[in-house]
Amino acid sequence: MSEPGLQRYQIMEPLGAGSQGKTFRAIDRETGTPVAVKILHLGSLGGDWKPFDLFERECGALESLQHPGIPRYLDRFSSESSGDFFLVMELIDGAPLSRSLGKPLDPVDLLDWLRQALRILDYLHSRTPPVIHRDIKPSNLMLRADGRICLIDFGGVRLALRPDGGSTMIGTYGYMAPEQLHGEATPATDIYALGATLASLASGLPAEQMPRKGLKIDIDAILPDGPLRRIVRAMVEPDPTDRLTSAAAVLRVLDGAALGGAIPSARPRPREATGQSVATQPDPGTDPDFASLSKLPAFFRFFVWIAAWAATSLSLVVEFVGVPAVFALRGSSKRYRKSRRLRRLKAKEAETLGQVHGVRSRLQAIATQADPWRTPKSLTDGTDHKS
Repeated sequence: MSEPGLQRYQIMEPLGAGSQGKTFRAIDRETGTPVAVKILHLGSLGGDWKPFDLFERECGALESLQHPGIPRYLDRFSSESSGDFFLVMELIDGAPLSRSLGKPLDPVDLLDWLRQALRILDYLHSRTPPVIHRDIKPSNLMLRADGRICLIDFGGVRLALRPDGGSTMIGTYGYMAPEQLHGEATPATDIYALGATLASLASGLPAEQMPRKGLKIDIDAILPDGPLRRIVRAMVEPDPTDRLTSAAAVLRVLDGAALGGAIPSARPRPREATGQSVATQPDPGTDPDFASLSKLPAFFRFFVWIAAWAATSLSLVVEFVGVPAVFALRGSSKRYRKSRRLRRLKAKEAETLGQVHGVRSRLQAIATQADPWRTPKSLTDGTDHKS
């Protein structure tokens, strides 16, 4: 759709601005519904096409995403006469968490917001390929009137595992992970930014004013001793290999902390650093959800292991051959030749692939835990039963 979009949406007051355009509150004249419209003016780019590329990427990403914590994609159009491009999204009725800066916040609220944000990230990172937001900060987390959190501004979104021209740096200083300074972006990058956001909200200070020790945010000076302090500290480790690297991992740690469990480090420390023998190092491959499998007799674990790997292999074929083939056949029919229907089909394909990928990840975790040649681990202290 092109010029008719200009008649459908009545642009109202501005909501915000960034390098990929300005966002306005607007009214959909056909439905009377308030919406958010992001506008990118080509004439303002000065020959730099990167903002346009990011704007197009944001449109494509939002169109493929369906989650209550992410603004719904509604429409996109352009004006040939003015050189403007428009992205129409659900208008989030709420306030950014950045408005809460200035005073320390209740840890109970912080834990609730952390859980909600992690569920959004788990959805994004479990897609195929993973969707990396790259600019998580208090102003991009909206608190709705009913207490729900929504992640906005996908202008810096990146699809991991795909070529991206890694020299481009996206993010906000103080919240971005150190590896973003040289263009790297992984799910662990978003985990760091979310941890830094929690630290900022907990202290009431913007990122640049938070206390630091060298490259590290001084979490001990911000949060009182307790599970939240230890979790956030593990989220903002400067070295990605020392960090909790996925939303699912942080959620499991949160659940374990609620039950009185310990907060594990993301990577086992060397013997010199911990004073432990090699045999007592935590096993990074352990998945708490399936830890009970390691207690089964080896005979039963063998059959579970065989079945899990067989199912994993089948899901691999479904993910990389079956689903793409089915959707390719559907997309070749006359019914999907219209661009809007084809875009919906692509979004459904991306959603299906994400679901299959999630199943395959769980099957791999089962196979790893059931491995009959794997030494059983203690469920309480993570150490080997053997000496």
